[in-house]
Amino acid sequence: MEHNTNRDLELFSLIADGDEAAFEQLYNLYLPELYPVVFNIVRSELLVKDIIQEVFLYLWMDREKLNGVDQPRHWIFKITYNRAYSWLKKQITRQRAALELQSEQQDQQENTTEEALSFSEATKLVQEAINSLPAKSQQIYRLSRETGLKPAAIAQQLGMDVQVVKNSLYRSGKTLKIYLEGKGIIIPIALLLTRL
Repeated sequence: MEHNTNRDLELFSLIADGDEAAFEQLYNLYLPELYPVVFNIVRSELLVKDIIQEVFLYLWMDREKLNGVDQPRHWIFKITYNRAYSWLKKQITRQRAALELQSEQQDQQENTTEEALSFSEATKLVQEAINSLPAKSQQIYRLSRETGLKPAAIAQQLGMDVQVVKNSLYRSGKTLKIYLEGKGIIIPIALLLTRL
């Protein structure tokens, strides 16, 4: 356990300095542990994917604070639980309130913190970046990212070679990364290409 804590502290330090390889390593280390935890709370594979993406996007966007974290594992799990239970709480509120508590209150609550505003802006920019891709690349990227299809399934559905699909996904990831960097948002390519 001590070795893992030291490893995580080292990764946090590297990520705080903008090291994308360390970020990808941390993501790959924690993904298998976080997936069942989030799934047990929200009971939806699509939501698990979104919540974990949100956790790691938050971690990357606020990476300069990581050097102040002395228990990385606890910190990651705390944020993950908070995000998952926050989603669950919002879902229950929506069900109870139906039409009465729609967009106005939710927008006010979600936009009261700088963190939520930053995430909302980043999400909007990601969508703009996706929309800037050529039509076929957009279609492949959306099938992969939004419906969770693997490259082989996409290739079969579109009547293409699997390697062409993989190449398209990689190029799209690089294009999105460059587009977002131009808008002042630095997101590791691994996060843009991740499929659970």
